Amino acid sequence: MKKVLIAIDYNPSAQLIAEKGYQLAKAMQAEVCLIHVVADAGYYSVDYSPIMGFGGFNTANTIELVEELKTQAGNFLSSAVKHLGDEHVKTVILEGDTADVILSYADEYNADIIVIGSHSHSGLDTLLLGNVPAKILKLTKKPLFIVPTGQ
Repeated sequence: MKKVLIAIDYNPSAQLIAEKGYQLAKAMQAEVCLIHVVADAGYYSVDYSPIMGFGGFNTANTIELVEELKTQAGNFLSSAVKHLGDEHVKTVILEGDTADVILSYADEYNADIIVIGSHSHSGLDTLLLGNVPAKILKLTKKPLFIVPTGQ
């Protein structure tokens, strides 16, 4: 195994996921790529019609908002690289449905293994928010290293 893809989000457990994934990669002498997905950035660009008296909000600056989300994601990944202490860690910011984008990029990057965290959501949270690790597990043909986070 020569390429390890580590997907992290803004959950405090990202530190544990990045560290465990990095340890795995170094044990295998593999290249490391940290990714962060800006999920559903298009959500911010929706033109809302008045609903129940709510007139919506100004979406004229949507492109700037999406770019700011990506900039902050870049800052987040740069901090993670500094934390890991390895300037050779590759970083990538992606946009879209989190599970689908992770799977697609894992193929593009030719990752040998995907590292993700498993947040412990309640049944209602899973129903409403979806379960990214479960979807990835169901759809991937690549090995997964799932870091249980208890969060």
